[in-house]
Amino acid sequence: MKKTGFFWGVALLSVMVTSCSFGSSQRAFGPYSEAETFYRQADYSKAIGKYQEYLAANPQGNLAASAEYYIAKSYAASGDRGKALESFVRVTENFPKTSWAAFAKEQLETLSAAPKA
Repeated sequence: MKKTGFFWGVALLSVMVTSCSFGSSQRAFGPYSEAETFYRQADYSKAIGKYQEYLAANPQGNLAASAEYYIAKSYAASGDRGKALESFVRVTENFPKTSWAAFAKEQLETLSAAPKA
């Protein structure tokens, strides 16, 4: 009897853990997770929209600096140098003490040194 109870307890716990973790990152970060998918697929306009959606709902969220940085990277990758520069500047101004600001400064230097198309 004790073995059966233990078995069902373990089985129930396994189901609970599996159901909690299944798709949790998508639910937890919603638009941010979707934006990452679009970015990896090089669908930059959709990525920008989803990163902006995340920022609108979470302007000071844990991923806000990253979202702003990848908005800038998406603009750069899609050839919109002006918007990329503006977005990288926003990262440095809004999140100055983060590693994302340092990355953005490097990108600003690179874009500023590159010949204009």
